[in-house]
Amino acid sequence: MKVRFGDCVFDSDMRQLQRGASAIDLPPKTLVLLEALLEQRPRPVSKQDLQDRLWPDTFVSESSLARLVAELRHAVGDEGSEPRLIRTVHRFGYAFAGEAQALAPARPTPADALGLAPLAGPGLPTGRR
Repeated sequence: MKVRFGDCVFDSDMRQLQRGASAIDLPPKTLVLLEALLEQRPRPVSKQDLQDRLWPDTFVSESSLARLVAELRHAVGDEGSEPRLIRTVHRFGYAFAGEAQALAPARPTPADALGLAPLAGPGLPTGRR
């Protein structure tokens, strides 16, 4: 899933959040939280469902989830007294409330699959003779 919202792009296949021109390093659980909220948007996701997805077969306090949400809000620039992207649904859970646009996944080239950069540019051979 690849989704654009605000000045961010989330790519679940690449496990990456980009904000503006910068890649944002997020811990794996924070990425999973963002993915869960985007998948269900605009419907709210219960705290229990999020905890089950983030910490399967493990008991954690609600404060663990609240810390992840705060970290995610900071990463996407959703700070202040009235967050516009991640909404708290009191006594239930959280919802992604911002405008979001699904993007088509980029088609990988054979060089991408091998992790190779193209050999083109000033002073480099282009493969033509």
